Amino acid sequence: MLLTFDSFWLENSAFSSAIRQSVWLYPAIASLHLLSLTMLIGAIVMFDLRLVGYSRQLLVTDLAQHLLPWAYGGFVIAVSSGLLLFAVDASELIANPAFRLKLLLILAAVINATLFRISARAIRVWNRSVMPPLSVRIIALSSLLLWTSVLIGSRLMVSI
Repeated sequence: MLLTFDSFWLENSAFSSAIRQSVWLYPAIASLHLLSLTMLIGAIVMFDLRLVGYSRQLLVTDLAQHLLPWAYGGFVIAVSSGLLLFAVDASELIANPAFRLKLLLILAAVINATLFRISARAIRVWNRSVMPPLSVRIIALSSLLLWTSVLIGSRLMVSI
């Protein structure tokens, strides 16, 4: 009951109404959300492919230093713009099973990334020209699967 009340309040706030009624604001936020997802997932895919074993001549630490800020920035912008989009259609989105699945997949992807941070403590051993440990490759493959599933969940939200 509280969830319904909160979503009703959120959807009917002046801020949400302004976004909904603007000719350009909602499409601009949706475009920003899409671009930030591209930035986030593009950086993650490139990094995960290196962790799986491609381009072993590249230092993992250098690649992380270059790509992960893009991923973090994309994540922050995606969450921020996603919250704005959510505010406009909160009750409809809460009822959408694809939206709930997308949130669970994002949570799983964040947990997976945390597992990588924990398991990558010995990164200097496999930084270049060595196949990363099996545990790291499994985490990278899981990341690729999870983020691809997030994108699929995003598309399903529109069709359900």
